[in-house]
Amino acid sequence: MQRILIAEDDPVLSMIYEITLTEAGFDVLLCSDGQEAFEALSTFGPDLVITDYTMPRLSGGDLIRAVRRTLPGAVTLMASAVDPRLLKDDQHADARLEKPITPGRLLQTVRALESRHAA
Repeated sequence: MQRILIAEDDPVLSMIYEITLTEAGFDVLLCSDGQEAFEALSTFGPDLVITDYTMPRLSGGDLIRAVRRTLPGAVTLMASAVDPRLLKDDQHADARLEKPITPGRLLQTVRALESRHAA
């Protein structure tokens, strides 16, 4: 798992995620909303998509659905404060982090996903 696409509309969180994951050796692409992330799926080809749920233009749940349709091998991580019981069955990610998220928790979760989904 080397390529990580991040869909987050909060610029401060985006920066924290990018710095944390880039310093850990990952190739990171930031997108400011779900639609931008959706448009980048085929060109960037991420191994992991990290998404907030509540974003303009395309929700994180809809982005997860799109990832499953277009990149079935990609792993998804929902980084959100939205209660998972409010999500539809096909909007659930492979893993979830509840906000607020520290850099340490983010990296720990990404590493765990990396280990779990290693080829």
